[in-house]
Amino acid sequence: MSSKQLTWPRLFAFCGPCIPFAALGLPLSVTLSEYYVTYIGISLGMVGVVFMAVKLIDIAVDPIIGWAMDRTRTRFGRFKLWMALCLPVLFVSTGFMFLAPAGASALYLGIWLLVMYIGFSMAALSQSSWGSVLTDDYDERTKVFAFWQIGNIVGLLCVALIPVVAQAIGQTYQTGVQWMGIFIMITLPLTIGIALWMVPEKASDAATHDVRLGAYFDMIRRPNVIRVLLADLLMGLAPGIMGALFFFYFMQTKGLTRFECTIAMLLYFVAGLVGAPLWNGASKRFSKHRTLIASAIIFAVLYGGLAFVPANNFPVMAVAVFLAGIPYAAYLLLTRSLMADIGDEVLLETGHDQKGTLMSILSATTKLGYAFSVLTLSALALLGFDNKAAHNTPEALFWVEAFFIGLPVIFLLLGAWAMTSYDLTPERYASIQSALKAKGLSRDSGSPRPH
Repeated sequence: MSSKQLTWPRLFAFCGPCIPFAALGLPLSVTLSEYYVTYIGISLGMVGVVFMAVKLIDIAVDPIIGWAMDRTRTRFGRFKLWMALCLPVLFVSTGFMFLAPAGASALYLGIWLLVMYIGFSMAALSQSSWGSVLTDDYDERTKVFAFWQIGNIVGLLCVALIPVVAQAIGQTYQTGVQWMGIFIMITLPLTIGIALWMVPEKASDAATHDVRLGAYFDMIRRPNVIRVLLADLLMGLAPGIMGALFFFYFMQTKGLTRFECTIAMLLYFVAGLVGAPLWNGASKRFSKHRTLIASAIIFAVLYGGLAFVPANNFPVMAVAVFLAGIPYAAYLLLTRSLMADIGDEVLLETGHDQKGTLMSILSATTKLGYAFSVLTLSALALLGFDNKAAHNTPEALFWVEAFFIGLPVIFLLLGAWAMTSYDLTPERYASIQSALKAKGLSRDSGSPRPH
């Protein structure tokens, strides 16, 4: 899409589905694991194993979906079709996951969690791939993903507020979680419908019907792809661990109430909302990969500072959590914008438009990071931490602090290091776009050409 076509109404419509997607993503990474332990009654260790097993299965599904997207050709659109298909899968699985009866089995959790993750993969991959073809401008592409990240944070804020409101009006936390699911089920058809109606999809002139499933392995051997994937994996481990252990850390080691923890989480997401346009602006001035490196280092410093905030001091903790949330928004929007740029490089070199495959690889590493993050629940259980105990031993609390603070800081710094040799600069990308235009492989939106 040209800059004139990339209007604000279309950007908002494109980002609309981020609200239910992110509203679903937060419970998947933070709320549901703890909810199924505390309220449904499945053991902590079993929940950790189920979540990790399902996520590992889902990771294997991602490249298949990405490959299928790259081979898809319909008059309706390539990625828009998959966005429409994800709707019934997510709608049904959300109902079963959030409205589960007390005493539901680990098998019940595993089946519906897997269905939900497959639908979530279809949703996330179709939207990120669709976003990668909305424009071929280096800076405009980052703007698209900045809006995408803002939409995600709005969704996170909406769903995080629901338990707060529920408890404020006298309802239980359990009811609040059920209301989360109802909110997602209402917003899914509304936002997806508006996006499909208002936002066009850029057609590809590449011969994609002969894309091989083996292209997945061809892509992960590319040096810049490896750098982005490694950075995404390492940087994704930090918020993943934070999400999995958030309530346990702040309630058990810092003396906060569940309500205060929920408020702190809201502040963290509000900070991300503030940070997204800041990182978008920084990427235009300093380039995307340098901005990504800087954001990871800043995140590590601010996040590590949470360890030094005194216990039982919610105002100071709230400020510290807010500051740590400002760089949180950077890595997701920048890694996806960088991978879309690599997609154009691949298109020039091979003649194949494989953005769906590339986005599926990126999605897989993000999920792998979150899968290992949830495994910290099982590790803590083995190390003597009891989530149901009012007071744990000093040794158990030491491991909670070590996992919650130490591991994310290390992973963020390693993620920054991974990007130091990335070489697809703005200047090089401009030359790639010129070559694509010369070959007739870059053009404005329109209907897909028949093959």
